[in-house]
Amino acid sequence: MAYQATILNVMIASPSDVAEERQLVRDAIYEWNAIHSKRFKVMLNPIGWENNIAPQMGSHPQEIINKSILNDSDILIGIFWTRLGSPTGEYASGTVEEISKHCNTNKLASVYISKKPYPEDINLEQLQLLRNQTQIWLNEGLLDFYDNHSTFKQKIKDHLSLHIQHNEYIQAILNELNSNVTSIPASTKQTIKPSDEMVQILLSAGNAESDIHFRRYLGGQSLSAGDLEPNLNKPRELAKWENALNDLKNLGLIRDRGYEGECFYLTNEGWQAFDQLKEQQLENK
Repeated sequence: MAYQATILNVMIASPSDVAEERQLVRDAIYEWNAIHSKRFKVMLNPIGWENNIAPQMGSHPQEIINKSILNDSDILIGIFWTRLGSPTGEYASGTVEEISKHCNTNKLASVYISKKPYPEDINLEQLQLLRNQTQIWLNEGLLDFYDNHSTFKQKIKDHLSLHIQHNEYIQAILNELNSNVTSIPASTKQTIKPSDEMVQILLSAGNAESDIHFRRYLGGQSLSAGDLEPNLNKPRELAKWENALNDLKNLGLIRDRGYEGECFYLTNEGWQAFDQLKEQQLENK
């Protein structure tokens, strides 16, 4: 079944000695999407210079990467093993520049350093540069370490779930987008006021954790949601309550169970609206 999701760009930043890990990050992200995307309403999009940069002339390569990828990234995953990378003039390496500029915008960054055995042809100068930079990152709380590929891949998936749920930057994005989906009160408390009938239906169904029933029979119609059973004998009342149901459905707050408009349930957005209405009730007491 189709569902709406917010796409977050995940930039993979690293020197040239961790090509396998770069692919592992992509694989981990694809697996995370398959398992968690529908639940969190988030789709992660891995991006990197090898797949998302077209050849260009007239600009420094790092500047091209910054403009084409870094600026649009929401999450950055940095990976290191034995190398720090080549200097850019202002920064110790291109990857360091990407991480620094990403963090300067208060976006989410995680840096992973491999503790695998070093290769025989290791560049000792690069290794020392990496160790120096590692001390800086340790003080900033950016680092994690891994011993093998399977551990690394699992860390990526586990940490992504934690970040999606708890990172302030990510939560701010999701909350802002969610506030634009519905006109029921959002965190700003500024919204178009729903009708009294809409509010009563949401609160009654939510409090009772029940479905909403709208039945048609020879003698007329009936509506019930929890302990709510309005009198629909008069045409004006029937029109108001039927319109409230249609508005809730059009806003995506309730959904038909497939019984030709006779049985509805609260969607995720509907439950969010219910929680916000309950919060308003408490504030107004």
